[in-house]
Amino acid sequence: MTEQTDLDRSMQRMAASPDDTQARLGFHGELSRAELFVLLETEVTGDALEPRVFDLSDGKTVLAFDSEARLAEFAGQAAAYAALPGRVLVAMMAEAEQPLSLLINPDAEHAALLPPEALRWLVQTLDTPAPDEARATPEAFGAPDLPQSVLALLVPALERRLSGMPGLARAVLVAVRWQGGGQGHALALSGLPEAAQPPVARAVSEALALSGLEAGTLDVIFPPEAAMARLSALGLVLAPAPFVMPEDQVLTPGANPGLDPTRPPKLR
Repeated sequence: MTEQTDLDRSMQRMAASPDDTQARLGFHGELSRAELFVLLETEVTGDALEPRVFDLSDGKTVLAFDSEARLAEFAGQAAAYAALPGRVLVAMMAEAEQPLSLLINPDAEHAALLPPEALRWLVQTLDTPAPDEARATPEAFGAPDLPQSVLALLVPALERRLSGMPGLARAVLVAVRWQGGGQGHALALSGLPEAAQPPVARAVSEALALSGLEAGTLDVIFPPEAAMARLSALGLVLAPAPFVMPEDQVLTPGANPGLDPTRPPKLR
């Protein structure tokens, strides 16, 4: 039995509650950050990658899996495949010359099918402008001043996006008043190296876009640890799942049908 992933769990929730907007948004959020394994027609050569396309009742479809083991079980024999971030795969398919659907974990009862229009919507949603870097000085912090209905959408979206982020020590949502009179809300993060801060800020913007809120802005700040201790006492402390170092896996011929350990996936 294959180990369950966050993406697979989000698919189960969506299948159990197909009319639940939050379940669908949660699935899209997990899809954008997951690593997907895609069946290919041939091994990757140069910068070309040709997914295997299946003619299903819903149209031409590409199959993707949330783990190598699941792909292996489905293929049953050695097969060419590639590992791609979900957001990259979705963008590639949305830009394809012919309309393509994406079927994730086709061997599962809760398999998720994204038609071409859903792929285009997700690409447009994720294509949010990168946050502007600013050096504004905060004057005061406080507890978030947001309606419970907003927090019910925002907090789970942020926690999903921050889960498993290497280095993240604390995440606190606070109200902030800036010098000069501006005010709003900020997400304070600690433990991240400086080089990781811009992409993490972008990830938070994407989480906001997939939160279900029609509009909203959220500043992202990176205070020193001493300041984070004070903010934790004032604001709302989030609880994303911690980063877990993956265990080394040894692929043995025959033990994992469909995987050739001498030819690992190539990322493009």
